[in-house]
Amino acid sequence: MVRCLLLIAFCLLIISPAHGQDTNQKVVLNLDQCIKKAIEVSPEIGESRYEEEVYKSKKLQADSAVYPQIEVLAITGPSPEAKREYISPSINTSVATTINGIFGSTDATLIQPIYTFGKISSYKEAASSGIKVAKAGADKKTSDIVLRTKELYYGFLLAKDMRNLVLEVKDELVESIKKAEKQIEIGSPWADEVNLFKLRAFLGEIDKNLNETEKGIALAKDALVTSMGLPRGTEFDTAEPSLTPESKLPEELNNYIKNAIELRPEFIQLKEGMNARNALIGVEKSSYYPQLFLGLKASVAGATNRDKVDNPYIYDYFSHAYGAAFMGLKWSIDFGITEGRVKEAQAEYHKLLEKKKFADEAIPFQVRKAYLDMEEAKKNIIETEKAYKNARKWLVAAVANFDLGIGDAKEVADAAMAYAQMKANNLRSIYNHRMSFANLLYATGLDMKEIK
Repeated sequence: MVRCLLLIAFCLLIISPAHGQDTNQKVVLNLDQCIKKAIEVSPEIGESRYEEEVYKSKKLQADSAVYPQIEVLAITGPSPEAKREYISPSINTSVATTINGIFGSTDATLIQPIYTFGKISSYKEAASSGIKVAKAGADKKTSDIVLRTKELYYGFLLAKDMRNLVLEVKDELVESIKKAEKQIEIGSPWADEVNLFKLRAFLGEIDKNLNETEKGIALAKDALVTSMGLPRGTEFDTAEPSLTPESKLPEELNNYIKNAIELRPEFIQLKEGMNARNALIGVEKSSYYPQLFLGLKASVAGATNRDKVDNPYIYDYFSHAYGAAFMGLKWSIDFGITEGRVKEAQAEYHKLLEKKKFADEAIPFQVRKAYLDMEEAKKNIIETEKAYKNARKWLVAAVANFDLGIGDAKEVADAAMAYAQMKANNLRSIYNHRMSFANLLYATGLDMKEIK
């Protein structure tokens, strides 16, 4: 027993460190992996997929409507006594009711539709289009998740780059402050305590900005981790160390507009939605006409205390057996209700038609805007890169002059501020370039091709 306990304790000592190491292991993912995880855990996409199942069920119902419908009713209960001599050779009209038995009865009815003036076929067409609408709806939700994940991912990279920029400027200021303190300490003739106060004041502003960037990183990381369904507090980082411009070259604008018309989920939803609404108009119009059908009805009943009477003129509810085949016609005349339903279905169709007219104008405009935003961001990257490189040279020169005692602390602060601002503008332009391309793929429906 003691040896067994010692063995268990030894195993726990071995397993526990490994287990703790796995728990604290950092998760590093690239953009595609983040998108995949976000899609897998999204409840919005799951809801849309169940919407597709709803329409598949409606399609199954419509397909099954062409088959015969069978209804069976079986009942049992107490039976009043009845004997053959009560009606033979003459009908006895003074027989007392005596309940001393039970009966059983089964009725079966089969109805086979023959012709419905397009009602069943219209239902099938509407359900088929409904499935496509629901599938396009799921694609739309997926596309939304892709765009949102890209925004969070690029935002996280931007926040980290902003922190690195602030740390870079802070390092320059700290070095200048140390040199100023050293000059004052050794009594250098060009030492100026006022300059030291200016640099320290500006360093306080830098530390404030650093706190803001740290908060931005924490929020961006938390949002990204939450969107992927990772446990709260997971150590996470991006595979890309920093934000870079979009490497893919854009195509011609007309190609993107063409892709939007063919691939955008909203266009697919509108097209199939109009088909479904048009089919439902046919469903309502079919109510103007009769429904033709074939039928078969059979009934069997028997009781423990009743004699069977074989006479077609005498029907005994508690003891009988018969069957009949028939052709029927069902026609509902409602004095305006059907007409109202037809007009309602037509109004629903025209509502979608107006939405399509709006989409025909709005979505190409969205594509053009995303395309122009990307072109602008590309130009801004070039210009801001020139600006921050010159500002960097200005900062280096200002720091060198300050070290030599021929420069002012304000010049160092101004150069550092200009460099930080220009570099930040460059980083934002890179972020805008990535996001404008993401918006372009979203607006054209091409983002769905990237994840399939």
